[in-house]
Amino acid sequence: MDHEQRTKVSEQLNPEWAARVVRNIGVVEADFFHAAGHLSERMMAEALLAIEKVVTPPWILVENEWMPQVVCPEWKMTRGVGTGDMWLQLSEISHDEDENEHTWIAAATKTGPSFLCIEVVFRKGLQDHAEAIVRDDKAVAALLKQGFAREDESFAMYLPFQIPAEKLAQGFEQNDLTAVVAPFGKAMAQAMAARPLLDKLLEQVREAAKRK
Repeated sequence: MDHEQRTKVSEQLNPEWAARVVRNIGVVEADFFHAAGHLSERMMAEALLAIEKVVTPPWILVENEWMPQVVCPEWKMTRGVGTGDMWLQLSEISHDEDENEHTWIAAATKTGPSFLCIEVVFRKGLQDHAEAIVRDDKAVAALLKQGFAREDESFAMYLPFQIPAEKLAQGFEQNDLTAVVAPFGKAMAQAMAARPLLDKLLEQVREAAKRK
């Protein structure tokens, strides 16, 4: 970090906030460690179970660490071997340019610089074509009406959802997160139900790739 960057950081610091953090640094460190570790891992493990419950044939669940993918056989790659031309994935979208460390808890409750969603993901070779299609308001109008959203910067298509922080806190108090993580499964089920529209989206992306 150079002098200019250090100066910028120091100017952004709120003196009262800085003093409060320092005076409570022991609690801050312990709480963050717990939130980033056990609490986030517990929540994400149960979120995976919620998603597993709604994934039925012909859909296939692919566990990918904390970002499970749901694949449709008809979306498989036309050439080669891979996850597919397109799939649904539990994703994190971040607006944190500095990529500061945060927790899955903050992402799920939308209390940090990122949020969780069910994203429509395309394989690398189709991503540029997909972005061009998703930029077209008419091409994604039906999906937007079905509750999907379009990210302003990356033009990712995703289905948003949120876990209320207080409900999550109550779930941990009761040592039962089953009802709290239900939105994970509900969002995935909603995305899967939009398959006819997603089929059309993939068809447009594939056609665009052929014309290239």
